[in-house]
Amino acid sequence: MTRLYEDENQDYDPDPDRSSAEDRRLYTQPYDLSVASLIDQLKDRTLHVRPLSKRPRFQRQYVWSTRLASELIESILLNIPIPPCYLAQTEDFELDVIDGQQRIYSIYRFVTNQFKLVRLDVISELSGLSYHQLPGRIQKQITTHTLRTVVITKESHPEIQFDVFERLNTKTRPLNAQELRNCVYRGGLNSLLQELSLYRPWLAILGRPKPDNRFRDQEMILRFFAFHEMGIPSYRTPQKHWLNTLASKGRKYSPDKLERLAVTWRETIDKCLLVFSPEECFRRLDDTRRRPVNRGLMDLTMTALSKIPREHIIAKRDEFRRRYVDLLRDDHFQELVSRSIDHKNRVISRFDIWKERVVDKVFQSGTLH
Repeated sequence: MTRLYEDENQDYDPDPDRSSAEDRRLYTQPYDLSVASLIDQLKDRTLHVRPLSKRPRFQRQYVWSTRLASELIESILLNIPIPPCYLAQTEDFELDVIDGQQRIYSIYRFVTNQFKLVRLDVISELSGLSYHQLPGRIQKQITTHTLRTVVITKESHPEIQFDVFERLNTKTRPLNAQELRNCVYRGGLNSLLQELSLYRPWLAILGRPKPDNRFRDQEMILRFFAFHEMGIPSYRTPQKHWLNTLASKGRKYSPDKLERLAVTWRETIDKCLLVFSPEECFRRLDDTRRRPVNRGLMDLTMTALSKIPREHIIAKRDEFRRRYVDLLRDDHFQELVSRSIDHKNRVISRFDIWKERVVDKVFQSGTLH
């Protein structure tokens, strides 16, 4: 997978200044479903699973082969225990499938007559038959079979829900933080991130024809909004929990608030492109290679220019570039944007140096605090 920003493949040391875990509670309850009830809830859209629904957005595509799906149906007929499925209850008392998508959708496909059983090892006489071709008693055996499920209720603390989802989804390709936010924090801000990831100047900066399929670009937009909305002094680690704070608040943002954020994002990207070419933007300018985006430099540049009028940026463009390049020649600052960039003390130090040596020198204003 192509790197989107410089340090994404690093092994991170824990931040010694990370915040201690607050008292977060998880509430679960058993919610066992018969196959017939499962099918009804899927059809009624009270239970959501891809690809029948557009949510949860983080879920992967359905990938099971007919052979694997047939084995599952055979296991049901043989009463072989099937691992539990995990569901998350929404504010609207609907259910999103968090773990168990492949199993649930395979059962749905079979009961709705979308494939025939193949290569059964034990009940081989049923091979080649669709659901509607099975004897009535076997159909009933399937539809009355109960699936064990566990519901993470809406009363659970959002951050602990996030942690549970993160732990559940570590079997093949672990889901990243933003993929999980697309489930836990659905709402106005989350939808806006998806929209803004399509902004053509932003895609030009990333050097991509379309948004990242793992939403890493959306997390970078969320990161900008977190500094913009909550301020630098609010920063804490683990950073994913700091970003979750804004993602949670953003679920209930008004349309007017979301529109203001959208305008701010687009205008700030445009301001950055007054100073840098797309190939240079949010990068070190020390060679001719197109480096991945440096998140530390993006934080600094976006946060500063979001607060500077466009005409001032145009007037001071050359001086801003010169001080930007000079600062990147400083060994200490280079180290601050190269390693453990999300540690709290390093983030604060980076902003302080940037303000003193670039922003205040160029624009003579305390724009960052």
